[in-house]
This record gives sequence, structure tokens and C-alpha cells, in this order.
Amino acid sequence: MNEPNAPEAAEGAASEPAAPAPQSAAASAIVLRADQQEFDRRQLSALALINTGLELAPRPQLAVFFHYCVRSGLDPFARQIYMIGRRNYGDDREEHPVKWTIQTGIDGFRTIAHRAAERTGERISYEDTVYYDAEGKAYEVWLAPGPPAAVKVTVLRGSSRFPFIARWGEFAPTYWDSKQQQYVIAKMWRNMPAHMLRKCGEAGSLRMAAPQDLSGMYVDEEMAQADAEVVAGVAEDATQRLRAAAGLEGGQDGDERTESTEPAAADSHVGEEKPAPRKRTKAAKPKPEPEPEQAPKADEAPPAGERAAPRKRAASAKSGRAAS
Repeated sequence: MNEPNAPEAAEGAASEPAAPAPQSAAASAIVLRADQQEFDRRQLSALALINTGLELAPRPQLAVFFHYCVRSGLDPFARQIYMIGRRNYGDDREEHPVKWTIQTGIDGFRTIAHRAAERTGERISYEDTVYYDAEGKAYEVWLAPGPPAAVKVTVLRGSSRFPFIARWGEFAPTYWDSKQQQYVIAKMWRNMPAHMLRKCGEAGSLRMAAPQDLSGMYVDEEMAQADAEVVAGVAEDATQRLRAAAGLEGGQDGDERTESTEPAAADSHVGEEKPAPRKRTKAAKPKPEPEPEQAPKADEAPPAGERAAPRKRAASAKSGRAAS
């Protein structure tokens, strides 16, 4: 998928309204209408103000987003649902420079799942949440100050069970703190670790219970780790640009790096440790080569260390004249 170079690409991608707005929607110029097949220009302009970066989305992605808005019944203008574009730092970066993800809050997920169940005469309910420590011991309530290793949420739809286990190492977002010189957990995940992880588990379970309505959609908490990866990728790109501007790419002389500091784990349950970003030290200045010694000129006084020798030569010259 190609990323447009200018914001005009999104506006040009939308079509004009095919028919006048119904009387019920006349009070709002941006409300989605039943006769629409995609966003119009005015709606895209309004969405760009509350959904940052949406004006850069290509037309096919905007069509998919419109489809999800209509299918879910959520209002994008009320921030119930939105589409986020993240710079791709994976293996398919050249082919897909930006990844577009449709997100909503956990309340939006619950609303969609309950509507889907009601259409079939079923109900959505939950089993008790189960928390696990690093040894796999289960708890009904998590009271430890640190985060749980995993949370199990089970959604019931009719007579069917949909259990989902969210592991801390898979969802908790970490970022590099230059002051502490280590990777740390994002603030909300430090303050409410069990609550944040439980929402990830609930979202996964609800998606299993209502796949037709929730497939391809994610809650904010599920994408927090992806946001942290984007921040790390942006920092890495900036570092590479600075190194290239300083002429330090390609193994040139003076490209010395300090050994990477081993990052301390932010918590014992956070998966594998990530390598610390490498620092670049200033290139050592070459020592100046010693200049060859030169004889002092006649009108210049010799250095202090060499004054004794001329005096001895002068004394020997006088003794030679006396002997003659």
C-alpha cells in the first residue's frame, strides 16, 4: 500500500453526496447517512481534526474504515471508533510503509458484542476473571503490588465459552528511559497493571465471541505495545540520520561506540530483555605529529634549555684566538 504524499489525496478520494441528507440528519452536516458508500469531503475534513493522520490514509483504507463504522454502529465523530496509521518498522517496511489499525475503547467492544448477541437472541456474560503469577498459581483477586504474569477472561455467549489468556510480556508496553538507562513500563501500565491487562484479555475474548462484528478491530490497550515500537523506531531512524549527517556510516575511522548497557528488567514478568540503544562517543582527536627541531635564528634568543651550549662554544672560540 502506498502512502500519499499530500493531504489532498484523501480529499480527492472521497465522493460527493449522492442525494440530499434525510430530514432526520439535517441537524448535522457530518452525520453518516444511509445513502452513503464512503466518506464525503466535509466528513473527512472533520475527521482529520479529531483523528490525527487520517487525511493521509489512501482511499481503500478509508473505505474499510467507513465499512467498520457502518457495521459496528459506532460514531467516529464522537471518538467511539478511529483509525490509526503507524509507521512500519518490520520486514515489509518497503512494501507497506504505514500500517492502518481500526481501534476503539473497551466500552465500544462491549457495545458491539452485546448488539451482535441480541440479534441472535443470545446474551453476553462473563465468568470470574482469573489472575496468574509467574509460577502459574491462580488468584481470584490480584492484590500484589507488581503486575500479574497473565490474566484469563472468559466470555459466555449463549451456551458457548470463549476463554482468552493475556500474558504480561505480550501486551505490556516498554520504552527506553535515557535517564534511568533501562527499559521501563508505560505509566498507566505501572499504575494499574492488572486492570490494563484484564482489558486486553476481555477484548480478545469478546472478539472470539463476536468475530463477524469485531474481527480486525482492537482496543487501545492491545495496541499500546505497537505504539511503543513506533516510538523506538522513530528514535532509531533519527539516530541513523544524525550518524549519516556526521559521516559516521560505513565503518569510517572514528566511529567508536561504547558497549551497550545491559538494561535492567522493569519487572520480572516482562518477557525477554531488549538490548539498550547504542551510544556514540566522540571520535578521539588525532595527536599532532612532533615538528622537527630547527636551529634558532641569529636574532632570536635560544630556548632556555639550550642556553648553556652556546656559552661553552663562545668560550672555546676565545681560547683559540688567544693561542694564536
